Amino acid sequence: MKEWKSFSFRYGRNDGQMAWYRLDDEKGLNIGIDLYDGEEHSLRCEPEQSWAERLAALLAAHQVEKWDGFYDIDTCMCAGDSWVFHAYAKDGQEIHAMGHSQYPEGFWETKAALDELFLALMAEYEKGEQG
Repeated sequence: MKEWKSFSFRYGRNDGQMAWYRLDDEKGLNIGIDLYDGEEHSLRCEPEQSWAERLAALLAAHQVEKWDGFYDIDTCMCAGDSWVFHAYAKDGQEIHAMGHSQYPEGFWETKAALDELFLALMAEYEKGEQG
């Protein structure tokens, strides 16, 4: 399975909601999550390495490497959502993709899986702070 050195996925809706998920695994695993839904929510943490493997498995299962080079912006739509995806593998492979109200095949399923994975990590850390 591919090992990722860094990963970033940012998605913003036209109503102001935003999610930004990041991973940096160049010198130890670091995760960043920033959410805005009328209120700001953030998490910075250093989870176990197995978490990076879960992300790698998700990206492989959703075949995000096929997104590389996707760049499609609906210039006629002023009110829409936008997203940016960047991933850098330890073997040198890079994936860059972005869009505005345009999406590659499998985008919504992949976004839902990323939301689930990162929000579960956030909930886990918030539970640990309260427990």
